[in-house]
Amino acid sequence: MHTPDAPTGLVILRASRLEALIPPLQRLLDETRPAQPLAAQTVIAAHPGMKPWLAGALARHVGASRIVANLEIQLPSTWLDRLSKALLGAQAVALPRYRRGPMRWSLHGLLADAAAHGVTEPRFRAYLAEAGSADQRAQRRFQLADRLAKLFSQYLVYRSDWLLAWEAGRSNWATGQQTDSALRALESQALAPLWRALVGQLGDHRGRLVDALLWALDSSTAPLPPLQVFGLSHLPPAELAVLRAYARHALVSIHVPDPCREYWGGLYGSSPRGDGRGRDPDAAAWGAFRENEAARLDDPAALDWNEQRHPLLARWGRLGQHFFAALTEDAVREDIRHWQDEADEAPQNRLQRLQESIRRLQPALMREDAAATRADASLRIHACHTRLRELEVLRDALLEAIDQDGVRPGGIVVMAPDIRAYLPLIPAVFGEPGSSRERLLPYHLADVPVARSHPLFTVFETLLELSQSRISAAEVADLLGVAEVRRALSLDEAASDELLEWLRASRVAWALDGAHKAALGLPPRSEHSFAWAMDRMLAGYLMADPGEDTDALVQLADGSELLPLPGIHGPAAAALGSLDRLLCELQAWRDLAGLEAPASVWADTLRARVDALLRIDPSDADARAALAALHRAIEHVAAEPAANGLDPRLRLVVVRELLQDALAAVPEQQSFLMGGISFCGMVPQRALPFEMVAVLGLDEDQFPRRPAHGGIDLMATLRRLGDRDVPGDDRYLFLETVMAARQRLHLSYIGQGVRDGKPRNPAAPLAELLAELDRHAGLTPDDPASERPWLLRHPLQAFDARYFDGRHPGLFSYSSAFAGMRGAGRRALPRLREGAPLLPEALPEPIPLRRLEGFFKDPARALLHDHLQVALDALDDEAGFLDAEPLDAIPRIASVARQVFLREVLPRRCADPAWRWDALPPAWLRHGGWLPIGTGAAAAWAREAKAVEALLVCAEQLQRFDTRSAAGGQSQRIDIDLADNPDDTPRRLSGIVPSVLALRGSEQGLQRVFAYPDANQGGLKKVAAIGFRESVPAFLQWAALRLQYNGGPTPAPVRLTVLAMEEPAFAVQANAWDERYCAACAAERRVMDAELRRRLRGLIDVWQQACQGESRWYPRTASTLWNQAIEADAEPEAWIRAAAKNVVNTWRGNDFLPGECKDAPGYARWLEGDLVFGDAGSDPGHIALKRMLDETCRIAALIHLGDAPTNGKAAEPAP
Repeated sequence: MHTPDAPTGLVILRASRLEALIPPLQRLLDETRPAQPLAAQTVIAAHPGMKPWLAGALARHVGASRIVANLEIQLPSTWLDRLSKALLGAQAVALPRYRRGPMRWSLHGLLADAAAHGVTEPRFRAYLAEAGSADQRAQRRFQLADRLAKLFSQYLVYRSDWLLAWEAGRSNWATGQQTDSALRALESQALAPLWRALVGQLGDHRGRLVDALLWALDSSTAPLPPLQVFGLSHLPPAELAVLRAYARHALVSIHVPDPCREYWGGLYGSSPRGDGRGRDPDAAAWGAFRENEAARLDDPAALDWNEQRHPLLARWGRLGQHFFAALTEDAVREDIRHWQDEADEAPQNRLQRLQESIRRLQPALMREDAAATRADASLRIHACHTRLRELEVLRDALLEAIDQDGVRPGGIVVMAPDIRAYLPLIPAVFGEPGSSRERLLPYHLADVPVARSHPLFTVFETLLELSQSRISAAEVADLLGVAEVRRALSLDEAASDELLEWLRASRVAWALDGAHKAALGLPPRSEHSFAWAMDRMLAGYLMADPGEDTDALVQLADGSELLPLPGIHGPAAAALGSLDRLLCELQAWRDLAGLEAPASVWADTLRARVDALLRIDPSDADARAALAALHRAIEHVAAEPAANGLDPRLRLVVVRELLQDALAAVPEQQSFLMGGISFCGMVPQRALPFEMVAVLGLDEDQFPRRPAHGGIDLMATLRRLGDRDVPGDDRYLFLETVMAARQRLHLSYIGQGVRDGKPRNPAAPLAELLAELDRHAGLTPDDPASERPWLLRHPLQAFDARYFDGRHPGLFSYSSAFAGMRGAGRRALPRLREGAPLLPEALPEPIPLRRLEGFFKDPARALLHDHLQVALDALDDEAGFLDAEPLDAIPRIASVARQVFLREVLPRRCADPAWRWDALPPAWLRHGGWLPIGTGAAAAWAREAKAVEALLVCAEQLQRFDTRSAAGGQSQRIDIDLADNPDDTPRRLSGIVPSVLALRGSEQGLQRVFAYPDANQGGLKKVAAIGFRESVPAFLQWAALRLQYNGGPTPAPVRLTVLAMEEPAFAVQANAWDERYCAACAAERRVMDAELRRRLRGLIDVWQQACQGESRWYPRTASTLWNQAIEADAEPEAWIRAAAKNVVNTWRGNDFLPGECKDAPGYARWLEGDLVFGDAGSDPGHIALKRMLDETCRIAALIHLGDAPTNGKAAEPAP
């Protein structure tokens, strides 16, 4: 109970282990319980994250028989505000006006006419005056105001004497003794006059209030309740002075985590006792330290630490030295060290040796025999290639700690200087946070920015950027993928998917319209914009589908022509209205770029725009919370300046920056300790004790953090004892982190280049730790050959063989999947075939001809996409939306020359042999978005036109076309039974065969026409360029068509017409076979039918065996191998070795042509990993190459109806 005769004064309780301070804290709380049972007791905690830990630690200490209640755990700033209001009343109301947020708007108003307020400093004037556009001027003014508000907020805490002097007109108070004229001008011509103007507007501030508060405390005679202060490692001098004044009326107990039990102010470690200890220094010793430290701060050439006794404590502990020196600056009632720190227990592992060396101020305790401590996992430093590898290594380390040391997930913390860089990767390694399925390593995330907590924030950020965005088709597709956007547009998911297909077909690329492009400094062409695409889609709907007339153009009022988009009809067309509404909303967001309005108008406008485009499901609690947070952020745009009575006129560039900062911030109410592993940022004064502490991202350029101050911060140059700075805070935070680990300390950094493997430097504190570990193990830094068991340089891949050979106790893996993929350590990518064998699948009945053809065109895609439903469509540029309009070439996927010939030129020539082609592009090509924009169109079309001419010449030479082909190619449905006997397994093949035309000279004859132009060369493809990708599907379609039309006593011919530089062998043989077939008797035809069915069944078997993982075959690589085989004149083994180089180039690629394994979107690469057919490293003995040759010979034999041209040089069967 606190009574008039209760004890007063300042009591310091120290311990190197934070949890050791809990029992004395609880004891003091019991002893100082207030007289009123319902009165709360106050504990000041260092950080919000310490509040839940402290409450939990107290509850665990008192046990189940008692409860911890009626305890107010406050931050120092909160306690100071409440004390000010209690003692000063209305005078303390001014405090909120000087918070950084409201204060920046007052400064923003002053900077509108800075010269009128005495700001004449040249750099300030130039910065504000030299901006070009209105947006640049607005942004510079706001950013300068924000930077100044941050500085003045610091000065209110650390330099109130400067501020009071400036108010009194002493404009050179801080720099009066300095010789730097720029520094003096900064104070007298910028900071001082601005502060005077600001105080004139806002009135009393914290600096004055602290003086008033100290006076009120000194003059008061009333007793005050006892106060407990817990876990602080820093306190500004003014706040410490208030605590001292408060301690004259009540007992103030400061429970501080002090890493070293000795006096380490000067790190001398000697005392008159002669025992190497320097405890309990008197005021004179601390006074000498403060004088020496003040002199060092005034010396720009001085180091940031005093190199004495313990190098690590000296380099990391300066912030703590200043704090402990300040604590002892005035009278202290008691200074008590916890008894646990007195015990000299022998350390058992590397972590304990490091901690005890710091605790006892004896660096020699770090000494170890490197050879004898290889298995010591208590302290390990991991050098990885990427952040993802850091997380993979961490996962194994956590599992080992749980398995070997019994560490609990709730006793683990994972920190990083920049935790945001790891947030997208953590779920990929650890699963979803808070998921009940993650039973081994349950975890939660703290310090997560608002923007990452729900997709609505991502949508809002996208909308904010629209004023300077291209607005690509992919971005609009992403918006349509958000359920809340679709709900606002009255679109269901199916309608959205159909709408996206229409957009793809329209060939929209980017920009709302031509005016949008003009605003970005480009020609105002509407092609490939959303307005152009909408016109095409609406025209297609209104014309009720132009059908076969692909040249049916629409003449617009301005004289331009438009090609309607076919296929838009029925109720689904209502989706066009939703798209139009979305585009109108996007235009409204773009229009905000020209708005300059009061902050209150901005808040109302943005709220309306958000509500128009986002409609949440009322039953979705997360979406409700996200939308409410979004509304609060928008309202804050007006509320923050309104706190100081302002409503400034703002431009979008400033409003956007305000809202982006709000979304990038961490919510104040975000929980820290929620059970399971805690992933969080590295935050000062939040280094709580954990069984295992892991720190990621200790890279040279990441830690200590060094924020820029822009050259306008006087504190950065004129330093004082007790100042805080980010690098110093980070060094002390690293010290606290080291001391907080109880069983294991895991430190990692990106220490190896992912491309070259070269070593990279760690963060300075980590480098200092490594150097000390080396020194105490008798190693020199330039001795890379010596093993350092505390430093592990990890392989690039998680499935590297070194993780499974057991040679190093620090290299291990808990992944059974990776264990099944381990090899000799050469592989750069896993092979899906080996890591997860493909499963057999029953063939569909009937077998779709399209799927069978698809396998022989792209086996990897067929196996993964069609068979295993693994889609990489997002990586497929050709399957997705255009990123930009074509500028110099026609997309390869368009097959323009083939389409123009088959759809336009051949039918017209067949209808009228005297007709001559004008070589002009058809309307569907001119207006369908296929031709390049501008001057590139003529050159691109010229190449295609030459290829069309070559196709026409070839067709006329073959003399297989007549007037019946005037309607163009027709599609024929096939449905054939491939079983020879009724007892055979039923097997039907069905599908569509396109481009079937009448055969000249035969009343019922048909031909399947394949055209192979070479637009790059303006001619036709050579026979060697027609590989298995083309020949196998061509044979399949012809053979299916032949079997479909095999009835009647005299079957009509079915020919295979290949328009190329020469007719390939498989086509020549197919046509010769067909001539024999038509001339054969019924019995012979039955035999020939059976033979053709057998060949089709053989091709189906190849497909089925590939689905079962028994076949490895790729058409481009197989074609190269086949061409080498038919030209070979040496023994099989010899020519295979000679052919390997060409095969490697086809598979892997070279400087001129991408390899087959890199074909977009990457199915082959994903399926085969780093296997390179014919490469001695990844294909020893050419085993995979020989197997492909065997499969190629088998396929070639099936599609050649004569002797396949193997030159008799097939290889021996592969094992």
